[in-house]
Amino acid sequence: MENHTMSNASRDFKTLEEINASIAEQRLPTVIFLIVIIIIGVIGNSVVIVVYSLKYPPSTFRLYILTLAVIDLLSCLIPMPLEVVDNTKPVMFYSEGFCKSGRFFGNVLKIGSALILVVMAMGRYKKICHPFSKATSLTQARLCVVAAILLAIAFSWPNAIIQGITIKYFPGNITGYDCSIDDKIRDTKYPFIYSTVLFVFYVIVFLLLSVLYTLVILALQRHSKKKTTQKTNDKLNKMNPRITKLMIAITVAFILCYLPNSILDAATTFKRGNLFPPSPIVLGILPLLSRTFFINNIINPFIYLVGESKFRNIMKQSLRWVYYTVFCPKQKQKKSFAISESIRLTENNS
Repeated sequence: MENHTMSNASRDFKTLEEINASIAEQRLPTVIFLIVIIIIGVIGNSVVIVVYSLKYPPSTFRLYILTLAVIDLLSCLIPMPLEVVDNTKPVMFYSEGFCKSGRFFGNVLKIGSALILVVMAMGRYKKICHPFSKATSLTQARLCVVAAILLAIAFSWPNAIIQGITIKYFPGNITGYDCSIDDKIRDTKYPFIYSTVLFVFYVIVFLLLSVLYTLVILALQRHSKKKTTQKTNDKLNKMNPRITKLMIAITVAFILCYLPNSILDAATTFKRGNLFPPSPIVLGILPLLSRTFFINNIINPFIYLVGESKFRNIMKQSLRWVYYTVFCPKQKQKKSFAISESIRLTENNS
């Protein structure tokens, strides 16, 4: 259990509700940020799931994109609402089950997303750097996805034990309840050990992704300059560098979104305490910075919109259909909105 003292005028508060309202007001930017992320993420990832399910042929690339979209959508529906509640009820969070399950599923989705990106990177490395080796089959890719999710669950189960309700004491004999590290675990070595394991895990993931895609980029540069036989050219033409660039963009976005959070978590873990003295600015900004990794759950649809011509054309046609249906229904019959099936993704061999 923890003796908690608020900065400034905490002694003037007479009820827990007043203390909660004061802290929640400081965290209002975080709540607004999360709500915006949820709305964009639910819409964007739902669109990706529908479009890639209906308009793209089965392939490993399609499987990876759909898996990431489902993970991102679930992140918008489970851990993000938990964080909204945690920031609006910072000292009035009474549901231990909601706290533990939400943080557990959130961790599964974070680690699962990282492992799926590693699977994608290994597939690209094999295809680009070893073009004459046997390509990863769709069945093998599905098994890799299942293995990644199971491994994410294995990495995350300690979080369901470590996370829980923290009791906080305020002046005036006021008791608050926060969704954080369980008081029964707080003074043990397990939170520190688990945080260290997660930090090492993400460092390995970042390094692995960086090395694999560096090798892929170097291989593509060599292939583009080198005069090869027609057989090799045929193989290289099927590699579709555009898809590789798309995967690299997804990976870079992941690293940029998760790196600040990983550094912040590591600093907090190894210091074993507050990074900065409590103040209104710190109490308002740190909760926001610690949740910026959620941006990764909404950014992929925008990457597809910019980097994938078929997805972009489908979205244009769909928006035109909606516009004429809602605003110009009489002209709708005069227009043809059939999406050309000639726009093919040459990732059939992926």
